[in-house]
Amino acid sequence: MLASEIHFPKDLAEALELIRRPGILVFAGGTGILREQGGRGISLPGEVLFVREIPELRRTSLTERFLEIGAAVTLSELIELGETALPPLLAEAARGIGTTALRNLATIGGNVASRERFMDCWPALACLDGLVEFRDRGGATWMNANRLLGEDGKPAIPEGGLITRLRVPIERWDAYLLRKVGPSDFPAPETAVFAFAARAEKGILAEARIAFAGETALRSRSLESSMIGRGLPLSAREAATIAEGYKSLSAPLPEGLALQFGVLVEGALGLLSR
Repeated sequence: MLASEIHFPKDLAEALELIRRPGILVFAGGTGILREQGGRGISLPGEVLFVREIPELRRTSLTERFLEIGAAVTLSELIELGETALPPLLAEAARGIGTTALRNLATIGGNVASRERFMDCWPALACLDGLVEFRDRGGATWMNANRLLGEDGKPAIPEGGLITRLRVPIERWDAYLLRKVGPSDFPAPETAVFAFAARAEKGILAEARIAFAGETALRSRSLESSMIGRGLPLSAREAATIAEGYKSLSAPLPEGLALQFGVLVEGALGLLSR
């Protein structure tokens, strides 16, 4: 087996030059790569770009409007920001990922960049309307996390660049719920994460968001819009009608996940019916 050439760029500019090389592998915590390899050895391509220690990717900052997180910040470091900085929905998602040892390695950028399936943080970021920055030699592009959901329900991660930062709005949410279903320590076809967030203004539902994701993701802006403006608490009839609308979206899911998605939607709507 040929040895891989490992590149350790000193800054983001150098990394963006190196990433242009065909076949080069971006490596931060490596947990996603190791998860896909069951043998005792690790198989890597000819060139590896190690981005974990790039200073620009390790920074976090907090303003009155948003939390900005470098892509190489680990999940453990994210959790350590605490409840005054980190939105509870995203904190719950990060805490539910693997073991402490895994969270010490896994990065928020790597969690979002998965091309094979949606990992745990995406549903929370989607509900929070988080932004993801992609950079290449041509410059930076900010994308809403929801745009990483392709028309086929699968991840749609842009090619040819790096995820460098995430930006999460700081907003008040009156109700939220995050639940993980299926195997919790190792992503499997029957593993998925459900996220829900809602906000009221003077007894009226002002915002409601639901995202569900595993190998396939669900998010319906039209159903969310249909809830906005309703008086709270929701009546049993209103909640049942909305729940049926969401259940109709679950056809692409495996039967077991579709049933669990329906139960979780009912539970979230129950928070608005009290």
